[in-house]
Amino acid sequence: MSPLMYPCARRDRQRGAIGLMAALTMALALLCTLVVVDSGRLYMEKRTLQRVADMAALEAASLNGNCTGASSASTYATQSATRNGFTVTDNTRTLTTRCGILTTGADSRRTFAVDVTKSDAIQVTVSHSIPRSIAAGIGAMFDSNPVPADVQLTALAVATPPLPPLAQLTIKSTLATIDSTKGNLLNAIWGGLLGGTLNISLAGWDGLTNANINLLKYLNQLALDVGVKAGDYTSLLGTNISVTQLLNTSTKVLAQSSPAVQAAIDSLLSVNAIASGTKIKLQDLLTVQTGLPAAALDTNLNLFQLVEAFVQVANTQSAAFATIPANVLGLAGVTIKLKVIEPPQLSAVGNPALAKANPIGPNQIYVRTAQIRTLISVELGAVNATLSLVNGLLSPVIGLLNLLGLNVDLRLLPNGANLDVSLEAASASSRVTDFTCASDDTKSLTASTTTAAVKVKVGQISNSSAWTSSSTELVVQELPILDLGTTSCSIFSGCQPRVPYGAGGLGLLIGGTGPTDGAVLGATQTYVFPKPAEIKMAPDPYHAFSSNNLVGSLQNTLGSIHLTNHPPATTSLIGALLGTLTTALSGVLNLLGGVIGGLLSPILDPLLNQVLVSLGINLATVDVGANLSCHPGQAQLVI
Repeated sequence: MSPLMYPCARRDRQRGAIGLMAALTMALALLCTLVVVDSGRLYMEKRTLQRVADMAALEAASLNGNCTGASSASTYATQSATRNGFTVTDNTRTLTTRCGILTTGADSRRTFAVDVTKSDAIQVTVSHSIPRSIAAGIGAMFDSNPVPADVQLTALAVATPPLPPLAQLTIKSTLATIDSTKGNLLNAIWGGLLGGTLNISLAGWDGLTNANINLLKYLNQLALDVGVKAGDYTSLLGTNISVTQLLNTSTKVLAQSSPAVQAAIDSLLSVNAIASGTKIKLQDLLTVQTGLPAAALDTNLNLFQLVEAFVQVANTQSAAFATIPANVLGLAGVTIKLKVIEPPQLSAVGNPALAKANPIGPNQIYVRTAQIRTLISVELGAVNATLSLVNGLLSPVIGLLNLLGLNVDLRLLPNGANLDVSLEAASASSRVTDFTCASDDTKSLTASTTTAAVKVKVGQISNSSAWTSSSTELVVQELPILDLGTTSCSIFSGCQPRVPYGAGGLGLLIGGTGPTDGAVLGATQTYVFPKPAEIKMAPDPYHAFSSNNLVGSLQNTLGSIHLTNHPPATTSLIGALLGTLTTALSGVLNLLGGVIGGLLSPILDPLLNQVLVSLGINLATVDVGANLSCHPGQAQLVI
């Protein structure tokens, strides 16, 4: 049958199909509307809940809340949530507060670690139940195992408290410039202190002096490398860590490690004291107040200064000492040895308010240079000609005394004897005593600085182990220049023991045996740093605390040696002849003193200007840098 015969029936079928499609479209549109409405509602609820958590965490952190004391972080967080329309009621509306620290993983992502004893960070978690959705409710009507009608929304926020005022002191020991001469000297000094040989290039030394390292990044990386709990900086600073590990970690956190710097560190790693696994504690070099938040450590250190401190601490734990070749300093007949007695405390950071309350207490902000003992051995060959002259002057008188039975035994300077000079430079130190933070334009930091005292001993050192000891007081013996000893013999009792200086003589001794003998004291000065640079910036400028009197006293001591004149110990009828001998000795006293002083005087300038300065010791001045941040940061969200 032809369709043309039934046109009305066809149109009826088309109208039915269009109606069905319209109904399905309307249903789909209604479902999409429900999804959009539900999604928007859940998004707004989640956003409101997150705002509550953020504000609660910020308020608890800004009020320095904690989880153990009276300042309850939970109370502050709950009060903040209530003011923002979130009231804790039952299990459907909860607020949880936890205290702890922030840690940084190997992927450089920050995470929160619970530690109720610390409040470096405060975590707030809020949650409450709301109806899941209209669509879910409709679906539950036709589901034999429907999902719960309500959904639990949760928001989490972590905030760190505002930092207290922060101050930092730094003792400057970095050489301003490195030339080939200084490079050779540094290779000799550092290599000797580490018990081996260094061959760091000029570019390597330049790279070390020009590189800075972030302390916070360094400590975080070091904690990962040695397996110390992340964020526990007190334990990390007190842990024995090999110098090898300390150096390797430093290369990981350098922003850009040039090939020359890497080659310099590789050279250091090969030296005996480091290669043998010598371990040190960073707390011997860096002072960080207990309880400081991690953000307070976000400051920079000079790489040369840090590595130099590693070398010096390693030297204090070994018997090694540095021997400076004569050709490096251009001094013939002179040998110089160096030993670190006490390592430097190169940087200190902390709350200046706590340091001001007790500048020498456990919260002090204190830095110091290293304590270095230097042994100078001088060949006295130039004295021999003068002693021959003395021998000629005294021979007639001694011959006459011997004819009279006094038996004078003339002994001149022992063959091969050296004159030993021990120069012990104590630590120059500086500590924070006051600060002001009325405004950033008028802020100041006050430091009391003591320049290095020096202990000088001149004579003869026979016990080398005492010189290398940091706990034993060094005893210097008198160096006999001219000894007119006497002996007496008889047919009944034989010969008696020789009496040193029985008929007089000359000796050389400066410093004696007491702990204060030969001491040239430094000076204590107070200085107010006006408007110090912010933490993490380079101290600019450093302040030089001068100590000219100390240097002048040292130059006078070594530049004009005064010999000790021993008067005759024997009295007899031939006292007149002994008096003649004493007069002859007095005539050559100044002559010998001038000769020996002339030998020592040229040694002082190279020693002060090159050797000690290379180790961060400058007897003329001590350079101290200061940083102060009065408002280093407000409470902030970190997660």
